Amino acid sequence: SGRIVDAVSPRRGSAALFRLGTWQVGGAAAALVLLGAALWPVSYRVVAPARVEGEGQRIIAAPVDGFLLSAALRPGETVQAGQVLLALDDRDLTLERGKSNAEIAQLDNLYREALTKDDAAQIVIARSKLEQAQAQLGLVQSQLERLQLKAPFDGVLLSGDLTQSIGMPVKRGQELMTVAPDLSFRVVAEVDEQDIAALRNGQQAQVLFGAFAQESLAITVTRIAPMATTLDGRNVFEVDGRIQGTTAALRPGLRGVVRIDIERSLQGWVWWHRASQWMRRTLWRVLG
Repeated sequence: SGRIVDAVSPRRGSAALFRLGTWQVGGAAAALVLLGAALWPVSYRVVAPARVEGEGQRIIAAPVDGFLLSAALRPGETVQAGQVLLALDDRDLTLERGKSNAEIAQLDNLYREALTKDDAAQIVIARSKLEQAQAQLGLVQSQLERLQLKAPFDGVLLSGDLTQSIGMPVKRGQELMTVAPDLSFRVVAEVDEQDIAALRNGQQAQVLFGAFAQESLAITVTRIAPMATTLDGRNVFEVDGRIQGTTAALRPGLRGVVRIDIERSLQGWVWWHRASQWMRRTLWRVLG
């Protein structure tokens, strides 16, 4: 019939063979591209969110229980070493200092009177009480000085906006402010727990911040936290990096992305490593 003739005609057969050949050539080309990509040498990297912190930043805590008297600075402002950052209410200690001064004056008169009478026993007693009162005054004076919390070094105030909290109660040891050196920074990467085993001190990395996305900064891994912390529902290890060089755009609190170079490897091994990790975790959850 006509259909059989069309099916076995040379023209139809050539078209079918052409389509089959095209698919074969395309599949072979795709396989070659995939094989080439798998054998391409690349750097195996760990990628993680990162933030900038001040190097050696200092927490300013309340030395005693009390009430906030004054606070004129806000986060982001620069401070000088010895500058008063905030002050606690000193009225009670001021009254106590006045009482101590009055007591010292009275005991001093008694001591002088005992010296005039050359009464050895009274001299010893009066001198002992006078020295005790003077020691108490020194303690009160020291506490008064501690009520003025000062900057430990030149730097920038990172946290602690207390300008609208005058009069609030504070507890001894309560964290009130954080100060960091102005031109000394470190990068802290928040590395997922599944990648932490590959990290070592001394590894090189690059970090890119949104504030100056036109250039990345080179850093060196200097410390890997021994314990994980929970962040946004996942376990992460904080990895510190020392910045190689600096830039005027760096500020504490900047967020970015860090890429830590682990080793040179084949792209196929990187794919397999990632896929096998995912499969092991999935099977563990499903079968466990």
